[in-house]
Amino acid sequence: MDIRSFFCGASSSKSPGHSSSSDTEDKIDSNQSDTEFLEPSPAKKRLIVHEKHAKERLTTHEKSKKITASSRKYNKKWEESFNWLMFDKNFQGAFCKVCRKRGISLQRTGGTWISKPFTNWKKAIEKMKIHAKSDIHLLSCEAEMAAATALQEGSVIQQLQQINDEEKLKNRMAIKALIRCTHFLARRHIPHTTNFDELIDLIVSCGAEDLKGFLERARLNATYTSKVAVVEFVEAVGLWAEECLLKRLRQASHFSIMADECTDVTTTEELSIFFRWVNMDGQPVEHFLDIVPLKATDAKTIYSALVEFMKDKNIQISKLVGMGFDGAATFSGKHNGVQSLLKKISPHALSYTAIAICYS
Repeated sequence: MDIRSFFCGASSSKSPGHSSSSDTEDKIDSNQSDTEFLEPSPAKKRLIVHEKHAKERLTTHEKSKKITASSRKYNKKWEESFNWLMFDKNFQGAFCKVCRKRGISLQRTGGTWISKPFTNWKKAIEKMKIHAKSDIHLLSCEAEMAAATALQEGSVIQQLQQINDEEKLKNRMAIKALIRCTHFLARRHIPHTTNFDELIDLIVSCGAEDLKGFLERARLNATYTSKVAVVEFVEAVGLWAEECLLKRLRQASHFSIMADECTDVTTTEELSIFFRWVNMDGQPVEHFLDIVPLKATDAKTIYSALVEFMKDKNIQISKLVGMGFDGAATFSGKHNGVQSLLKKISPHALSYTAIAICYS
């Protein structure tokens, strides 16, 4: 007896009221079972095996693709070829440390390499080469090299200052020689505008190396040997001498003043002013200080000129103890003369008559 029929019979005996439907289901099951137990043909077997292998290969490729994609990461060796490359662990991406330092990025790159990390490791080498040739990277590298050079050698201003310090020392020695020549001519009342350049040639020929080197280095319009230059030297020496005398005069406890009015070759009225005081060594000294132009020659105008001069030069009028003028009423008048007006400021000042103060 067939096993299926045995079990089917057993089931039919248990439920006689449903024999017709059970028989029908048994027939369908038996047909399906017969179909399942049928052996497939060789061609169908090969097709099934081929499909199975294809599915296995597809699955393996997808797995390897996922593994490869997940295994790509930053390679430290890239920094050997691109010394500007750096990896930031916080951003898990690469940056250009040169461009990032300058903080300038291109809009078309969206700030990649500078404000935005680079993470496309698949095309890393290609993108790095493109960035290395970009204009913004080249400009950043130039700026970095310039900054490094300036750090080692100092800034441009510092370098110029170092050179200027040496040149300044040499130039000062040369200018000092020129001023001494001017002072020599002025003290001996030798016409400086016509004899200055010849005196310079004489000194250079006698071995003045600093002055000789200065004249060789200087441009033709900057040798300071012209008539204009020597006049400026005379004025500079005059200002220096005046300041030295004023410094000594201010240190004196008391002083006397001498003044006289004169007229120059242009018929301009002028007032020559002298001071006399006792120096730190206890010796009386007398020095000419200035010639002041006058608008008029009356006593009030001369008095105002003297007072204004002493105020401008920071000379204390209260230290005035003596006055020396000529015998003219304008200066020596008892009531309205210059000496009487000055006594109102310094009552203890004595007035005396001086002879041949001014040489017009």
